[in-house]
Amino acid sequence: MRNVMKWQGMAMAGLCVMASACANTSGSGTTGAVTDTTTSQDTGATAGTDATSGGQDTTTGGGTDATTAGTTTTISQIQQDPSSTGCTNEAGFVDGAKGITLSQVVVVAPVQTSTSKTSGKTSDAVWVQTKGGGQWSGIELYASSPGPLTTLKVGDVITVTGDVSEAFCVTEVKPIAVTPQGTTELPVAVTIDVDSIGASQPAATNESYESVLISLEGVIVADPGVLGTDGKIHYIAVGKTDADKSINVSSGFGNYVTDKNGAANYTKGQKLNVQGLVSYYKGAYTVTPLSITVAK
Repeated sequence: MRNVMKWQGMAMAGLCVMASACANTSGSGTTGAVTDTTTSQDTGATAGTDATSGGQDTTTGGGTDATTAGTTTTISQIQQDPSSTGCTNEAGFVDGAKGITLSQVVVVAPVQTSTSKTSGKTSDAVWVQTKGGGQWSGIELYASSPGPLTTLKVGDVITVTGDVSEAFCVTEVKPIAVTPQGTTELPVAVTIDVDSIGASQPAATNESYESVLISLEGVIVADPGVLGTDGKIHYIAVGKTDADKSINVSSGFGNYVTDKNGAANYTKGQKLNVQGLVSYYKGAYTVTPLSITVAK
């Protein structure tokens, strides 16, 4: 999470941490001339690119967390803790509560395994939510691979004991133990108005959707070819009209905004239904899609 006042002074950069910066070709990037998120960024919240935290070798300590260490808590309590909502360390890691337990949370996205370009270490990232879903209900889990997350599947119910950390101001839990507790249906994706998220909204609103499964229905492609710093397409900008660039949607989880040659997969004015996870990096929120379909 990140500092509210800082967010209000930052423009939408179209960055994300969750594989969202990955096109259907090799390479990485963000919108415009903003810092590239997929090259050597060991961020800990990706969906299968080298923007992952596979190289979290140097966690900076000294963080505090009002969530009581060593007790059962909830995702909502962790995400709304002052150490998360007040995070300002956008370029590193801050430790939070140790040994907390999240009881019976649901895996909502496939495990993403990736290797850090800088450290060569391999890591797993997976996203979980409370069964009811909704705002403040999602969080990322991160661990070395192979490890306690490697064999998890979508719909698995698990209890997790681990340590809280802010990785580039994205809240995550590093599991110490993961206990399977059966399977269940996924939480219902939160259907939100596209203008209620993104650069035009205050941080408190956007933060409540961090790592949450959302659905954008009938959004219009305003820009099918948002370029990264490498000059390649990595995002599409969508909104209520073909001039409304409310929020960027990245590639991720096998859904690509470009073809294998790097050409745009979508066209300006096209209407889409997008379901995915909200991600964040350096002042910008994006959606990493679990599915993209053309709306009628």
